[in-house]
Amino acid sequence: MVASKQEIINAYQQSSRRLEGIVAGCSEEDLKKTVYPGWTVKQILGHLASTSGSAAFFIAMARAQSGQGMGAGFDVDRWNAEQVAARQDRPVEEIMAEFRTGHESSIKAVESAPDDLMAKQVPDFAGGMSALADMIKGSATDHEASHLDDLEKALRG
Repeated sequence: MVASKQEIINAYQQSSRRLEGIVAGCSEEDLKKTVYPGWTVKQILGHLASTSGSAAFFIAMARAQSGQGMGAGFDVDRWNAEQVAARQDRPVEEIMAEFRTGHESSIKAVESAPDDLMAKQVPDFAGGMSALADMIKGSATDHEASHLDDLEKALRG
């Protein structure tokens, strides 16, 4: 069954609340803690900000799509590294503002997307095909939740 728009919106809202809670308790020292080799808490925040508008992006791609997805030359690791580097020197407040704005644009895009578009089969990140709604929900839940879990673990020490 294809994820409903409300399920997707709820996932974005839950993720937003969770990240706000994590960041509210962060000190400058916390932001420097390692989450993954080469990625600090602040860098994960930058990554989450860079992907927070993904639903709007995925919906735009699905509208224009010829079935090719991101394209064979797209290197997600390189793109992530570039996006994180672009946010490295920004204040956390600015990164969080970008995250909030991205989530707001994603929610608006989901709300306004036609149901038939949300059910459309699109290339997913695993190399298969998924309903657009399911891919978006996975981005809002699995992807963000995984990073939020790892942030919490790193901050607990």
